[in-house]
Amino acid sequence: MKNCDATMKRYLSLDKGERIPLSLTAHLLTCGRCRNEVRFFRKAETAAASNAQVGITDKSISSVMEKIYASEEQSENKVSLSKWIVGGIAIVVLFLAFAIFSRGINSTSLKLCIYIGFAALITVYCALLIRSNMDFFIKLINAKISSPSISKQV
Repeated sequence: MKNCDATMKRYLSLDKGERIPLSLTAHLLTCGRCRNEVRFFRKAETAAASNAQVGITDKSISSVMEKIYASEEQSENKVSLSKWIVGGIAIVVLFLAFAIFSRGINSTSLKLCIYIGFAALITVYCALLIRSNMDFFIKLINAKISSPSISKQV
């Protein structure tokens, strides 16, 4: 808790558009509570910036909060993990099909270029998968860390 409070104070002291330091980024990646607060801060800032300058009243605060919750509901429409799995299987099938049908190609430099292209495709695919499902992977890692370990065999 003390570390989270210090992290949030440090985050809030940053100027608008200033790059987030690596230590803050590392904490935000590992702490779901702080990550959610930062996400709500950004949504509140975006919603407040879209309104003209008005006095702070209960009505203006509630309208900003309604916009935040509405955008939160819209952002919940993420691509399901099953579609990512199907996409990964399709990439592997294409890779294997190319390996089978390219036996007649004698140019090793052409094959190398195509295999490097496949490697880049797989790397980008994995990065996008992790980026779009970051909350899922963090919850998975936290569950693995907090679960009791199986008795170790000596």
